[in-house]
Amino acid sequence: MAQATIFDLIKKRTVLFDGAMGTELMKRGLPQGVCPEEWNISRPEALKEIHQSYYEAGSDAVSTNSFGANRIKLASHGLEDRCHELNVAAARIAGEVRPAGKFVIGDIGPTGKFLKPQGEYTEAAFEEAFAVQAKALAAGPVDFFLIETMFDLREALCAVRGIRSVSSLPVFVSMTFNRTPRGFFTLMGDSVARCVEALETMSVPVIGANCTLTSSDLADCIRAMREMTTKPLVAQPNAGQPELTGGHEVVYSQSVEDFVKDVPRLVDSGANIIGGCCGTNPEYIRKSAAALKLL
Repeated sequence: MAQATIFDLIKKRTVLFDGAMGTELMKRGLPQGVCPEEWNISRPEALKEIHQSYYEAGSDAVSTNSFGANRIKLASHGLEDRCHELNVAAARIAGEVRPAGKFVIGDIGPTGKFLKPQGEYTEAAFEEAFAVQAKALAAGPVDFFLIETMFDLREALCAVRGIRSVSSLPVFVSMTFNRTPRGFFTLMGDSVARCVEALETMSVPVIGANCTLTSSDLADCIRAMREMTTKPLVAQPNAGQPELTGGHEVVYSQSVEDFVKDVPRLVDSGANIIGGCCGTNPEYIRKSAAALKLL
């Protein structure tokens, strides 16, 4: 799909992405420790059901089940040699249920490893891993890429360079911040200002934040980003913080109603694209769509 199409939509109104993938997979029986992306081959119908439920809830675009499908992360499951297969399948599955006028996002998450000197990997190794993944997703195909949940700016920039080495599709970047008394910083100590400046220097067309923060805290983070850039911003908060029940089940602290009440504030703070991260589901997206008057 032509690049102008998604950007034309962003210019017209607030765009709605989907919510959590992992939460929905676990509801359908994904065992702990099993590679979620392996279900692209063994349980494609479950993935189709999830994507379709988000489209029906009002999502303009849904993310492929490929968050951890780079070769470095797949190696922890012994699946690095199936990287191409798993990513092509992820894109194809989403595309098979995409309604006319909607989009498929090539989802790319972190490697789960660290760059030197904190870790063992070079920037070149990260770039190569992201390039292999992106090439497969593009073949699927997808409409654009979303690099998300990045807690290390250096790794995010590696992903941008890796993707661009194999594809001309648009690349969006969403960082993950923690709230501190001094402001919002990634786990690696990258400030909002540093991230915005670096991503603008790389001419990333859409930037933003996702995960970790509640909808209220993320609205404040987006406001801080908006003060530093005129680029479209994406905001995908968690459904609050994860908590472990007595039955060892993970639940999230924000109800649908509590999450959705912040949707207008996210837009007022400068978000052009809204979605959900951990703990959210199609109901969160459906009610967000209603709050945005998209339904």
